[in-house]
Amino acid sequence: MKQKHQAFDRLLEKATPEQERQVSLSLDIVLKIEAILDRRGMSRKELAAAMGKRESEISKWMSGVHNFTLLTLAKLEVVLGEPLLLVSKEREKRD
Repeated sequence: MKQKHQAFDRLLEKATPEQERQVSLSLDIVLKIEAILDRRGMSRKELAAAMGKRESEISKWMSGVHNFTLLTLAKLEVVLGEPLLLVSKEREKRD
């Protein structure tokens, strides 16, 4: 087990700030999805069925390192009935 942690630590040392941020965002999304599933009493299997996906694909998404597309996030939000991302809507003032 110690070897796995050492290998992971070596990978982290090589990660760029952008890669670290991507993993952090992915984990935040996964945690949010898990919380929604728990609140709704919904399983990953049920989520997969609602998304028209295989359970193995949902498990891959939930690994914490999946690069979610905006389309996938939009579909998840529709199926789950809750937002996963909150983005500030700032518009430039034009003269």
